[in-house]
Amino acid sequence: MRRALIVAAAGALLLLMLPVAPVGATPPSGVHIEVPTTLPPSGPPSFGPFAASGPAVDAGIMCPSGDTIDVFGKISGSEMGTGFNIQLIKQFTCDSEPFGDFLVKLQVRIDQKGDNFNWTVVGGSGAYEDLHGSGRGVGLPTCGLDCVFDVYDGKVHID
Repeated sequence: MRRALIVAAAGALLLLMLPVAPVGATPPSGVHIEVPTTLPPSGPPSFGPFAASGPAVDAGIMCPSGDTIDVFGKISGSEMGTGFNIQLIKQFTCDSEPFGDFLVKLQVRIDQKGDNFNWTVVGGSGAYEDLHGSGRGVGLPTCGLDCVFDVYDGKVHID
């Protein structure tokens, strides 16, 4: 009897020491997002549709399409032609399930090598209240003088 009690207590102690994932948490899944962003003549905010694909969309973690708008922007950098930095917060609003919106912070570097950025999900609402993720991106000048085609690649998950 005493041996059974010790074994049960040791088993319970081991269970308490195991890491527990939050209920509803998803593993990180890859996502690819394309955003042709129109730059209005009067400056920010910019806007445009987005299309997402990849395992995160297939798993229902992220919607496949919607619209974007810049909700914050700050430019800093050189006047000497060596490039500059842009910090943006872009709101993505889904037009299909799962519905909601999420905010992405972009740290953009534009110089003679091009337009490259890091991105991080910093908030959300609706289905995206607990969305987290990050990745890298590139801006391609393929859609005209008043437009840039941004391509995001990274991973997202729901906590």
